[in-house]
Amino acid sequence: MKLKVIVSKEPIEHKLPKSWIWSNLGGITLTSTKTNKKNEKSDKEFLYIDINAIDNETFKITAPKLYTWGSAPSRAQQIIKENDIVFSTVRPYLKNIAFVKKKYHDEIASTGFCVIRPVLINPKYVFYYVLSNKFINEVNSLAKGTSYPAVTNKVVFNQKIPIPPLNEQQRIVYKIEELLSELDNSVANLKLVQSQIKVYRQALLKHAFSGKLTESWRRDNHGIDATSGLIDIQTSRKQKYNQILNEGSVKKPKADFNFTFKSNKDIPSWADASLDNLIGINARIGWKGLTKKEYTKEGPLLLSVHALNYGKNVVFKDANHITVERYEESPEIKLQLDYILLCKDGAGIGKVGIIKNLPDKATVNSSLLVIDAKEVFNPDFLYYFFLGPTMQKLVNEKISGSAIPHLFQKDIKKFNLKVPPKQEQNRIVEILESRFTLIEHLEKSIDNCLKDSTVLRNSILKKAFEGKLVNQDSNDEPAIKLLQKIRAEKEIYHKALKELDKLKPKKKRQMETKKTVLEILKESNSPISAQELWTNSIHQGDIESFYEEIKEIHSKLIEVKENTESLLSLKK
Repeated sequence: MKLKVIVSKEPIEHKLPKSWIWSNLGGITLTSTKTNKKNEKSDKEFLYIDINAIDNETFKITAPKLYTWGSAPSRAQQIIKENDIVFSTVRPYLKNIAFVKKKYHDEIASTGFCVIRPVLINPKYVFYYVLSNKFINEVNSLAKGTSYPAVTNKVVFNQKIPIPPLNEQQRIVYKIEELLSELDNSVANLKLVQSQIKVYRQALLKHAFSGKLTESWRRDNHGIDATSGLIDIQTSRKQKYNQILNEGSVKKPKADFNFTFKSNKDIPSWADASLDNLIGINARIGWKGLTKKEYTKEGPLLLSVHALNYGKNVVFKDANHITVERYEESPEIKLQLDYILLCKDGAGIGKVGIIKNLPDKATVNSSLLVIDAKEVFNPDFLYYFFLGPTMQKLVNEKISGSAIPHLFQKDIKKFNLKVPPKQEQNRIVEILESRFTLIEHLEKSIDNCLKDSTVLRNSILKKAFEGKLVNQDSNDEPAIKLLQKIRAEKEIYHKALKELDKLKPKKKRQMETKKTVLEILKESNSPISAQELWTNSIHQGDIESFYEEIKEIHSKLIEVKENTESLLSLKK
């Protein structure tokens, strides 16, 4: 593609310094070399750079694929050079941009990239301009298409770029990299703290459910133990069960007193218990025929995993509505305050929330488990348990072991956990919430700092390309002269390409090898007219030699008349 240099001394969007000038991107770049060697039978290996090979946070090539020519991707590709800029032309990957380092020189890039090859311009200057919000937003606004909106290379090359003197370009690049290096170090430290917070959060939960958080509390509260509390709960539930039986209830009650527990050997005041029958665990059994068509504009709320996307508390703003009849048909999953919801399948598996506010009658769809802590647990204690390492370990096992991960009720019921007495559960919740409040404030501060870093990065680039990042030097050669040199260099380049094209050996048109009549008939599966035989044989243009061969092979031929035309074939 050969694009003319467009020069304008008039400001386009902002006034440039006196020695700067506007150009279109294509006017300061060369085109990349195309190749299509996919059919070559060669064992030569090369690195292939596609959209997924680019890290769109570091703007580096991080995951190129190794191919031989015989196994290369099917589309025609382009050869990239050191200091090229590869710019993805497909949305939403417009930020998949990278500066080509020396080790990728002469490797192959997908044609999903526009390869920008600056000539006589500092390539890093162009690279940082392509990274700027102004450039990306402008290109993004010109993308066309529905499934995969994209721009053409022409659109990219037609974008305007402010050109400063060459010396100033170098000063700008140096200053950008100095500032961005400091910014990147700060961002890296913030992200390190983020990851450490996640580790600390899980360590805190692990200590909570192993008894380490409340060691001092236990020293000050002798005589309180979980085992006696569980015995009392079991006795009370059994009495209630027998009472219902004696009353002759039509529906047999659940034997929820039938749970197992024992004293914990490490912490005598705690008990080891299985969750089966200890707490309530229910789920919608399928959809019972419920479809989206049955959603209503009002009525009881129907929650999905989206309700668990806002932290600890279940949020109802994304809920749908169903009829009262649909709500009443599943009484075991009618929601109440302090119920815990746990996502049991799909992309949100393992997400958990607790109901601290119930605006209306509500139930759940088939992706959620409804957990009732009952009188055994402080609901917040049980929420934190499901948030902790025991549940996360099970979730990770499900995710790694199946294409469609799924938690079953039996997975939860078979949990064996250490049960503190209710008073100690309350103290554990107090400690966790106090520390998690501090953690959340810290995380929010980090998030704000990361957002500010993005704003600062964009501000640095904006100032750089408005001529406000470094001082101008009156001794620098004006950019207009640089563009003249670029124009001359491009003319030399394109002239050289034409000369090279002339030197390429011209492909000679391969002459079609003519065959004898006998050879043609042997290869044919059906009779052939005499006219067609003559035209396609070595006798074309010489009717006498054609008939001479016909006479020689006459005994091998079968002739059939079709109207006035003779059709010939060989005897079998």
